Amino acid sequence: MKSLDLIRELSLAGAISGCEREIVNILDKYISHASEIRKDKMGSVNYIFTGKASRPRIMLIAHMDEIGFIVSKLEDSGFLRIHPVGGWNPDTLLSSMVEVINRRGERYPGVIGSVPVHFLKDKNENVKLEIKDMFVDIGARSLSDLEDNFAIRLGDQVLPLAHFFYQQKNETIISKAFDDRIGIAALVEIARWLADNEHPNEVHCFASVQEEVGTRGARTAALYSNADICIVLEGAPADDIPGIGDYSQTAVGKGVHLRLYDPALLVKRELRDFMIETAEKHKIRYQQAVRKYGRTDGGEIQTANYGTPAIVLGVPVRYAHSHQGIICLTDYQELLKFLQIILSELDMQAWEIIRG
Repeated sequence: MKSLDLIRELSLAGAISGCEREIVNILDKYISHASEIRKDKMGSVNYIFTGKASRPRIMLIAHMDEIGFIVSKLEDSGFLRIHPVGGWNPDTLLSSMVEVINRRGERYPGVIGSVPVHFLKDKNENVKLEIKDMFVDIGARSLSDLEDNFAIRLGDQVLPLAHFFYQQKNETIISKAFDDRIGIAALVEIARWLADNEHPNEVHCFASVQEEVGTRGARTAALYSNADICIVLEGAPADDIPGIGDYSQTAVGKGVHLRLYDPALLVKRELRDFMIETAEKHKIRYQQAVRKYGRTDGGEIQTANYGTPAIVLGVPVRYAHSHQGIICLTDYQELLKFLQIILSELDMQAWEIIRG
């Protein structure tokens, strides 16, 4: 299994919040030899790998869901109204290609539309469109056509229709859903590494559901989690674009995103120091970040089990929460290397220092 093929398969899969089954099937296909597999009633999956010691217990968590839409209304004319699942900027949506997945798993391509400017009363008016003003056109001609021919129902998934591009010159990848399929890809590769290598701890590779609609899968994980440390694997927003200025903290192609703070997570100093010292000792390229907005599953896990030190390690993603994102394969490879080192060195002695 090549990393690029795995990332392609996961990226192009369809799984908005609450519809993660396709990702679970991919995980079950690639992850084997776990000591135990646990699945909760919401759909999250935990692959447990025992090592030379039962402590510390380390949770690696990545979320399976992506942002998208659900069908909210079937128009008599054959058009579909949609409701967002996760955070979208409406400015990115008009004329974008999507696909609607019905209950049979059939996929129908469509385009997001609205009333064209030449049909507006005041053509010079600066109209700020919202998602409720938009619709999806899949070529259906009537309500009965939608229901009988296309078998579409309320609540069906609507996903960005994306292609997968790999640019070898700079090892960049363009596709959808890197938040957080790139984290899931890392979870798969680390799980396979754990099956073949000794480690001085117990590792829980947890694939969560419904992160994009309020970290709901992580809440159930937190209820029964007995982890000592949590590492969140994320497709972290990159801000190395024009207009950001000197505030940019996370760039594509410059290594692992290491987040110290966001509104839901404040990283314990001892855990921060362990991560930075380990990265520098092994010459891992990393980028520290303090985020004023956004949250991850780590916010839920941090308060579990009388307190669980947590940190976010990620692959930088430009244009996250849009139809197409850009990542760098070398950043992903650096994350895998870093995780292997962490899991090889994070023993009980290191945990005692982190615990403080």
